[in-house]
Amino acid sequence: MASVIQGLDALMRWVVQTAGVAVMMPMILFLLALVFGAPPGRSFRAALRVGIGFTGLFLVLGMLINGLSPAVQTMARRFSLSLDILDIGWPVLAAISFGTPFAFTVFIVIFLWNIFLILVRFTKTLDVDLWNYWSMAYVFSMIWVTTQNVALGLVGAVIYATLLFKLADWTAPVLAGYFRMPGISLPHGDTVIWAPIGFALDALWERIPRLREISIDPEVIQRRLGVFGESTMVGLAIGLLIGALAYVGPGMTPEEVASVLKLGITTAAFMELMPRMIALLMEGLIPISESVRAFMTRRFPGRELYIGLDAAIVTGFPPIVATALILIPLALPIAAVLPGNRVVPFADLAVFVFLLIWAVAPSRGNIFRGLLNGILVFIPLMLWVATDTAPVVTQVAHQVGAQVPADQMVTAMAAGFKTLSWPILELIWFLTGYRTDLLRLFLALGYLALYFGLWGLVRHRPQAFLPRGGAS
Repeated sequence: MASVIQGLDALMRWVVQTAGVAVMMPMILFLLALVFGAPPGRSFRAALRVGIGFTGLFLVLGMLINGLSPAVQTMARRFSLSLDILDIGWPVLAAISFGTPFAFTVFIVIFLWNIFLILVRFTKTLDVDLWNYWSMAYVFSMIWVTTQNVALGLVGAVIYATLLFKLADWTAPVLAGYFRMPGISLPHGDTVIWAPIGFALDALWERIPRLREISIDPEVIQRRLGVFGESTMVGLAIGLLIGALAYVGPGMTPEEVASVLKLGITTAAFMELMPRMIALLMEGLIPISESVRAFMTRRFPGRELYIGLDAAIVTGFPPIVATALILIPLALPIAAVLPGNRVVPFADLAVFVFLLIWAVAPSRGNIFRGLLNGILVFIPLMLWVATDTAPVVTQVAHQVGAQVPADQMVTAMAAGFKTLSWPILELIWFLTGYRTDLLRLFLALGYLALYFGLWGLVRHRPQAFLPRGGAS
């Protein structure tokens, strides 16, 4: 039995870490299409298109992150914020997730749990995005390293995964109606957990008379500014602004001038290329999704099944990109004045586009509301959670052998993205005696009560995104 588990663990490690998303996803989707009765040739072609689409998508996303990273790091150093916890980026969290024993066994357990939940009709989402199971393995690793209790770690990871699947089900109508991706859901641990908060804030703004009338979206911008309102022009302008904040000043060198101009072109290119990569990806996904839908209609009338994918597939929508690019420079002054924050925004500023998906989508792309949500709630909450978990992240990172500075407390702002795993971890740490602070316990319980209360209040809002009489 032990050898079987080790073999499965090795296979999962190869699939997730060695082969990568662009290989893993076509393999899984090809097999899925065959299981659901699609012709082999059509299935292979569709799966290949998915692999090509993901390759292009991550190339373009990598281009943006690589272009932004030097600028935002220079900007952070330039403003020399008096904060003592360094954001060294989400890879440290992935190192924690993959660096503990049993990490890939967790992947297998979560996948089997997902199948079980589908069979008992608890969820409609089949999460084939195995790479992003690392956010669930992160919960396991944070519990296992601090308590040495494998069973408790698995319980924490399974609870977190279950919530992600339900949130993915709940938001699937938005994928169908707003993003035009029917049959798809996003059980992504760093993003979908923000959906109830985004919908609750959108409901609040709609109750404020003058505020609810303000709408800024790409169509409005283009209508008012003409050619200068096109998404590529907006990307160019925002990229130049970020570059100027990072590099413009006395003694500016020719290399820095080039860096500003390159960043402008990079952000403009992202705005142009990302929708094309998503369209290519959807060329492969739609036939597979239709095969799944046809099978379910034929064999199980009245049942639906969503294919759970990486949230990267929606990061190229212009309102989301524009909101993220505007908020990147604003995150630094927010961090400086936010009471209780100790984190210097640094490496993960470049992946803000993930954080802000559900700051923008509930309002159907209203950039103004996305900015309000980001400034007033999303960024502060992220920084507070990242600050609170930083001591544990630093300790665990050292214990699993992650490359972190020896004398520096570190975190990743992506740890702050995980606002639903944070209270789960706090509760387990309190129950096991790892953390005994009653204030933290009450904050975690209060946050969970508020979170699920808001989710209940806005539970019907995603359905409004569906076409009348349509299905998700």
